[in-house]
Amino acid sequence: MAAPLKIQDSAARAATASQKSRCWICGCEHLELVKPCNIEELTSASFSITDSHYGTTGAIYRCSACQFLQCSELAEVLPYYEELVDSAYDAGRRERSLQARKILNVAHKLQPGGRLLDIGAGSGFLVEQAIQMGYEAKGVEPSGWLQQVARQHGLPVYPGTFPNPAVSGPFDVITLIDVIEHVSDPVGLLGHIAEALRPSGMALVVTPDVRSIAARVLGWKWWHFRVAHIGYFNQKNLFLALDRAGLQPILIRRPGWFFTAEYVWERTHRYLPEFLQVAPPRFIAGRVIPVNLRDSWLVACRRKASN
Repeated sequence: MAAPLKIQDSAARAATASQKSRCWICGCEHLELVKPCNIEELTSASFSITDSHYGTTGAIYRCSACQFLQCSELAEVLPYYEELVDSAYDAGRRERSLQARKILNVAHKLQPGGRLLDIGAGSGFLVEQAIQMGYEAKGVEPSGWLQQVARQHGLPVYPGTFPNPAVSGPFDVITLIDVIEHVSDPVGLLGHIAEALRPSGMALVVTPDVRSIAARVLGWKWWHFRVAHIGYFNQKNLFLALDRAGLQPILIRRPGWFFTAEYVWERTHRYLPEFLQVAPPRFIAGRVIPVNLRDSWLVACRRKASN
């Protein structure tokens, strides 16, 4: 088991990180500390998909050139993902499958069929839906526990990250749903995706938008500011990352999600004073509702002609 990591957030360490780190998107060396680290200890549980410790992050630095926000001191977190166990995530299989189907409907209009790869596949929701829609689908997932859950459902999800010898291309569709904000080399990952696509293939990328209205209103309390997210994109630097990786956007959307009413109730109440927090009413039990706060980007892209 990966040992818990103590985070020392001192002025000296911040200065050192600022001097030595480069922007993960454009390579600029001028990074400014904009939010100190407020993590006391890191364990695999810190990276749970269903984590609700909003506002708890590593030290966040902003690139002076492209405005990308990154947690430079959390560049090596893969061991924590490999040991991740998140039973609450798989318990939401019904609503997460609806999310996956909605995303795949976008892909299907542009690329209806063929070989599909889902990177960061979790317990296989999207792979399962893609197979039902007629794709030859498979996935890769670093969490050994989530990968085994997918296998228990009979889904072809393989352990590890991408590139991965178990899932060699070319692919007609590659999906990267809420993954790119978890990696310290987003341009490199996108470049590998571009290389694995057929010339006519497409990639579908979803990530939070740090310049959305919700993010600006809530500030550091925004629900996407949490330990597992080590990179924060706006539209401009997301497009820059795609371009540097050899990908050309062809469609952009604000994706919506599905949650149980109890989940929405509980997460919303975290922003209220304790004396206003009450248990959810019984009549909402079991209901699944669509939610679109317009604080994420969905970008469909193809390989650039020069690739």
